[in-house]
Amino acid sequence: MLQFMKTTVLGGIVFLVPVIIFIAIIGKALVLTRKITVPLADILPFGPVVDAIAVNLLGLALVVLICFLGGLSAKSLQVVGLVNSLESKFLSKIPIYSLIKGTVSSTLQSEDAEGMKPVLAHLDDCSQIGFEVERVAGGKVAVFLPGAPDPWSGSVCYFAEDRITTLDASLLSTVRVLKGFGKGSKNELRAL
Repeated sequence: MLQFMKTTVLGGIVFLVPVIIFIAIIGKALVLTRKITVPLADILPFGPVVDAIAVNLLGLALVVLICFLGGLSAKSLQVVGLVNSLESKFLSKIPIYSLIKGTVSSTLQSEDAEGMKPVLAHLDDCSQIGFEVERVAGGKVAVFLPGAPDPWSGSVCYFAEDRITTLDASLLSTVRVLKGFGKGSKNELRAL
């Protein structure tokens, strides 16, 4: 019973800390945007109630716009290099940063995953769901073997071609099966 309480409390902390930090950051961002949105809302010819709603909506739209512009700039090589340098020198030393980054990364689909084909990698006496990354010299296949329920972390292994079976499934349905600890694999992964 004590172990159950301990793991449940720790699980709650791991779940709630990133959520609380996210809410606090969005709240701070909305407070900062009020300096811009309040004068804009004063121009609108509505009553005080609608003006208050307009201030919040304009602030939220401004935060979304800033995030969009940040996402655009994140695609440039100079910004990627700067962020990687910042992460390796400073942010990686902050434990909560690693936790938040891991949580966010696991919920977002990687753009690099688009070319990955769902496969079944045959091991000694079992098979594991994986994603074919590429074919390499010597008849080998590079396969990413994801974990469950987080399909974006795992390991890369090299298999002989005859130990790989391509699955008749989409990347999305395969990820869904992994997140569900294999539940639904009978319907989603037809090559099993």
